[in-house]
Amino acid sequence: MSIKEDEFKNDSDNNLGDDFDYQPNAEDDADDDDVDSLDSTSKSEEVYGVKRIADLMVEDIWNLEFRTEDEACQFYNAYSCWHGFVMRKDDVVRDNQGRIISRQLVCNKEGWRNMRYLDMDDRSREARSLMRTKCLARLRVKLDYGCGRWKVSCFVESHNHDLTPPQFAHLVPANCRLTVTDRVQVENLHNFGVKSCHIMGYIAFQNGGYRHAGFTRKDLYNHIDRYRRAKVKNGDANAAINYLIGKSNNDPLFFGKYMFTSDERLEHIFWADGQSIIDYHCFGDIVAFDSTYKKNKYNKPLVIFSGCNHHGQTVLFGSGLLSDETTETYKWLLETFVEAMGGKSPKAIITDGDLAM
Repeated sequence: MSIKEDEFKNDSDNNLGDDFDYQPNAEDDADDDDVDSLDSTSKSEEVYGVKRIADLMVEDIWNLEFRTEDEACQFYNAYSCWHGFVMRKDDVVRDNQGRIISRQLVCNKEGWRNMRYLDMDDRSREARSLMRTKCLARLRVKLDYGCGRWKVSCFVESHNHDLTPPQFAHLVPANCRLTVTDRVQVENLHNFGVKSCHIMGYIAFQNGGYRHAGFTRKDLYNHIDRYRRAKVKNGDANAAINYLIGKSNNDPLFFGKYMFTSDERLEHIFWADGQSIIDYHCFGDIVAFDSTYKKNKYNKPLVIFSGCNHHGQTVLFGSGLLSDETTETYKWLLETFVEAMGGKSPKAIITDGDLAM
């Protein structure tokens, strides 16, 4: 079926205790970006050999060495996730050239909120709940100039608050994240038309359960929503037209029409699917014509043509997204509506009293 230019018819990483091994005296040519094979070095391989995070003792952590500061942060982040708390970066020490030579990593409940933030008189909303408990748990690493490695200079294991049980660690917001591999896999499955709920089930099956997926169902849905929005961010007009063209291919009664401005911008668009057209021919004697909807991000009037069926239920006859509310615009919209309905005009129209309408 041919389509005219402006008209157509018929659109992780939370299983850390099992997967993260830390091996002393590992080769320096290992891939620093491979988080799953991240290792740390110690003074002597005889101290504890290869161990998982869950098995590391306090003396083992004191003997750890890291190739970079980022590697130390990755380790303590994995350690905190496994033991039920959240890590955050704290103090740093820099040399004369501005390079970081010491980094302290702490529990996110370290410290205390400054009282001046609690006693503000001009507060616009209530202060957030106090979450910090002056927890002393921390890990500090310093750069050893002699060997060029980062060594542990301070480690405090104990916390003064309850820790998250391992079976709930994946629900902590700081631990819910899609890795690069997860994002690529999710986007590919989405492009092939796999439903979001099935994608979540598939990834959970790959990782041995939902608690080992590394993220929650809500995180997956949020990522897919951001992915969809990013695809049409710079081509939303074309995306809307392509969507309607796709709908026309699946619905032989579908009707759609649009107009461009002089500078090739989408000005008006109207659409009605096959079921709406059938409903109009059955129940279209009285049509409600409303343009009070301006809740979209473009702040443009969305016009809804609606009626009532024999069950007293509201039915939609068509919709239009307009650039303004002038007389000429409404004239184009009403003529297009009658055209979509095969030339049948309603016997009565209910409006909101707008002068242009």
